[in-house]
Amino acid sequence: MNPVLPSEATEFAATAAKAFAALGGVDAARRAEEEPTRRSAEVVAALAAIGAEDLDPRDNPDSLAAAAALCEAAGAVALPFPLAGTLLRDSHQRPFAVVPEGIWRVDHGHLFPHWRVTSLTGVHAIAASDATPLGSRLGPFVTDLHALAGSTDDPGEPGGAPHPDLATHLTLTAWHILGTTGRAVELAVEHVLGRVQFGKPIAAFQSVQFQLADCSVAVAGLRELACFTLWRLTAAPEDALTDALALRMHAIDVARTVLRTTQQLHGAAGVCDEYDICVLIRLVQPALRLPWGAERTTAALAEAIARHGFEGLFPHGPAPR
Repeated sequence: MNPVLPSEATEFAATAAKAFAALGGVDAARRAEEEPTRRSAEVVAALAAIGAEDLDPRDNPDSLAAAAALCEAAGAVALPFPLAGTLLRDSHQRPFAVVPEGIWRVDHGHLFPHWRVTSLTGVHAIAASDATPLGSRLGPFVTDLHALAGSTDDPGEPGGAPHPDLATHLTLTAWHILGTTGRAVELAVEHVLGRVQFGKPIAAFQSVQFQLADCSVAVAGLRELACFTLWRLTAAPEDALTDALALRMHAIDVARTVLRTTQQLHGAAGVCDEYDICVLIRLVQPALRLPWGAERTTAALAEAIARHGFEGLFPHGPAPR
């Protein structure tokens, strides 16, 4: 396993980052909340300009790495678009989503009339989106979906085989979370270097340095696990769902710690939308909560390990009897 993405993927991510910066970075997310109708046209045009429409992470390992790097760049600016789902679109241009059991909810679901969806229990379906999102502050673009009547697609059966795109979608979503956490650390470093207390920048205080060091190490560890999971998707696709669930569980755990710490280091500014840290933390919440939060993800991982075992990034002993 190579912990470094191919140079083509990193160059593509750099191009994407420039395109997202031209949109205004996090300001594009702010505009999307104020004027939702502008969102699709702006982002779609930016993605088309860098050739993202031609990228299919299912093609080969290099395309998968490029898709992951693109999702990381999107997470760093809270790009208001369902990027992971659209990268896994089908020939009918229907994006893909992993949905919770029961109520099917997807971030930015109303941007597309129809979706391909799957649940962890093996149900696959074509779904139609509601006209408007639910409008929660912690998920302003989350939309309910419902099964499309009369669909000719095989919806699958409960308890059936996992959808072939399930692990890839979970992995790309984790890369989006990685981008958000990495940018949160950068913003916190910028803030503590410029914020002066008691006659010196608060970055000079050891307690602040320790907190940022812990956050940096956590993000670096998440990146290494994310790279390992990319490798597993192509090296051992039959077992990759377990790895993708482990990555999601770790991404949620890292995000919980890093985002809380970096927001606290901003002080009261951390909860003001004028500061990028606040917008990033708010708009990453659907990725952390959908299709499932930490508890359901942990349970799913335990079930997957019981069925298929688990190699993991580091050596470990056998499961207790």
